[in-house]
Amino acid sequence: MSEVRPGNGWRYLLRGVMVGDGQRPAGTPLRAAQDEAGVPPGVWKGRGLTAVGLTAGDVVTERQAELLLGEGRHPDADRIERERLAEGKSPAQARRATVLGRPIEHNQSPKTDKAKERTPWLAMDLTFRAPPTAHIAWALGNDETRLVLELCQDIARDKTLAWLEDAVAEIRWGSGGKHRKPIRDGLIVAVFRHYESRAGKPLLHDHAVASIRVRRPDDKGTWGNLSADSMLAHIVAAYTLYFMEEVSARRCHVVECVSA
Repeated sequence: MSEVRPGNGWRYLLRGVMVGDGQRPAGTPLRAAQDEAGVPPGVWKGRGLTAVGLTAGDVVTERQAELLLGEGRHPDADRIERERLAEGKSPAQARRATVLGRPIEHNQSPKTDKAKERTPWLAMDLTFRAPPTAHIAWALGNDETRLVLELCQDIARDKTLAWLEDAVAEIRWGSGGKHRKPIRDGLIVAVFRHYESRAGKPLLHDHAVASIRVRRPDDKGTWGNLSADSMLAHIVAAYTLYFMEEVSARRCHVVECVSA
């Protein structure tokens, strides 16, 4: 897992992760860059999507990702701002209506002491990468083998994300975020499938970029931040277990394809 922060972290996500860990030329539309890199468009996952008007399986647009994962705002913030301005709200009020939780600038440490300066997280980049033996089978096997292993990857990733929503994900609560409570709805995740490593070698893996913004477990529908430490403590073991279960269920087919 790696954090996505304002500035360089967000730029890396936009220019690299979203286009297959490649280098996106300046001015190239996102979909064109993905086609050139040979990767599919990202898709949205997670039960938290309903709170922001998205549906699982929707394609991740550049503007949605910029707003939600780069600014901590509603993915349809442009429309919301226009509506608030039409209602007579000030530009500042219209913008504030699009922010999920505390604005980024309110979460930053004072810049008086560079040693203590920090910037807030906006998302967590969870990389789902199968064990090396699966990479070899996927890289050297035939088309049937690759499709089976990609299906195992899809199921294991989605099962892990669902388990995180149900049993692990917690929201920071109270003064200084010292307390933890279960999240209300679920996660909001942008998933990007990659077929190569940064070095250009075969490597099946997914980047699941989870927004740090989640709704609090109250009746007001307010937003807060995920607790990253609880996510880290469980995700690797869960994903590996789910992946090996899926491969084991299809073992005979995979072995036959590789042998052939």
